[in-house]
Amino acid sequence: MCARILLAILIAFIFPRCDRLWPDAYWRSDRYVGLAIDALGQMQLAFDKGHASTIGLVGPTVFALGANEHYIVVKQHPATDGFGHYNRSVTNYFIVERTESFDLQEQLKRVSGPLSVQEFQQRSETLTLPAFQKTFRDLQ
Repeated sequence: MCARILLAILIAFIFPRCDRLWPDAYWRSDRYVGLAIDALGQMQLAFDKGHASTIGLVGPTVFALGANEHYIVVKQHPATDGFGHYNRSVTNYFIVERTESFDLQEQLKRVSGPLSVQEFQQRSETLTLPAFQKTFRDLQ
């Protein structure tokens, strides 16, 4: 029994959880992370700068995400307040061009949106956008 506990502790240190600094992370693609700090309705897309610091890119309420090596795609219902309430009757689309810059202005320049579904589909014809890979059904 003692050996099993020691093995579990050893594995925890060898293979640490990738979001140990962000226990409220529900999705991740490299430094891009879907975070919901207090309530799931506060889900947002952020850039993880490390050292427990992020840059908010797309605010609540993010409910679907996808990623490839060049872009992050996001579906969002706009928040109606800061407490996790949002308008499900409106869906905004965002396209985020990946960068490793830690600069707020550089990150924000690479966010396109909010876009309508038609605008998103038009851009997807010229850009190689990923499919939506993660959908939070409770937020949809």
